[in-house]
Amino acid sequence: MSTQISQVNRLFISYAHADNKLFDDAVKSFVDDLKGFYSAKTGNDLSVFFDRESIGWGDDWRAQIDGELRNASIFMPIITMQYFNRPACRDELNAFHGTAGRLNAKYLILPVVIAGAAGIRAEHAIPEVSVIESLQYKNLESAFLAGQGTQEWRKAISDLTDELIGVIAKAESITQEPESGTATSDGSGELDEDEDFLGTMDELNGYAHTLTQQVEQALNDLNSWGEVVQASFTQVKPGITSQQLQAVSVQMAGRLKAPSSKLHDSGLQLAATAEQADVVMNSAVKQISRVQAPEARETLRNMIGSTQGSGELREVVTEITNFLALMTGVEVMSAPLRNALKPARIGITKIQDAVRIVDRWGSIA
Repeated sequence: MSTQISQVNRLFISYAHADNKLFDDAVKSFVDDLKGFYSAKTGNDLSVFFDRESIGWGDDWRAQIDGELRNASIFMPIITMQYFNRPACRDELNAFHGTAGRLNAKYLILPVVIAGAAGIRAEHAIPEVSVIESLQYKNLESAFLAGQGTQEWRKAISDLTDELIGVIAKAESITQEPESGTATSDGSGELDEDEDFLGTMDELNGYAHTLTQQVEQALNDLNSWGEVVQASFTQVKPGITSQQLQAVSVQMAGRLKAPSSKLHDSGLQLAATAEQADVVMNSAVKQISRVQAPEARETLRNMIGSTQGSGELREVVTEITNFLALMTGVEVMSAPLRNALKPARIGITKIQDAVRIVDRWGSIA
């Protein structure tokens, strides 16, 4: 039996499943061709995690990101504007981006835009859109429109493969410092003197304090926004004419502009803090997993317990989300109201993202 000299690198593909259907399975074809070009150009294999449902990312995929990025695994989000509407996609992008930033390895994220490139702007109200813009995405819109097998398609994937090869080579050439959180060399299982676990916990405690304040602010802004909506919505009565409804919606838009903006900002701040804390949380869990230190586990468990006060926030968000659904009919008839509600919708979505992250910490505890 001969020895294989080829090696394997890992690529994580994140995409909205509806996009693959829209493009007649072109995303899957893209992945197949990318693997083919990579093998042809390097003699090595590319192990692609493509379908989160079939490959089983696992409940602890967030905690594994650190190791994946240190081993030069690449994260490639396949972007359309629909990507940003999917909680799973936002979670994946934010988790990889946060950890890559902590490791100074953002170059390991290679976004590919296949539709909606004109909307990728640094000043976009959705924070994940700004993230993609900052990562110098690759615009493959015309290649996807041309379709698999065309010269434009092959050229685009060939060029992308060259960049992928360069990024992997760069990552493998960088000497990684020993990761904090390792056990002592004598195998005692105690945390080393120079272990940064206490520093990590101090950082987490700081985030916990900030989260508490931001949750309170988000609750206040949600309630204030809800009060304005409810007061305005009382004017939408049975039998109201379309002309009257138009006038009411314009008045409602004027009253909602300021509270919607505040809700947008508080939602983004809360989500940003939760995402940053999540990266540190995963680092702490990884450190603890390497040692037998019950006191360290108890410290982390107590800290997580202090962040689990998001129940009231979750209930208010659910109530507000249901109310937004009721307003859809009015929104359709009023551009001013749609514009006034858009920041609030983004803020509420980001609050939901933050609650989802904090809830996951409960399972860690």
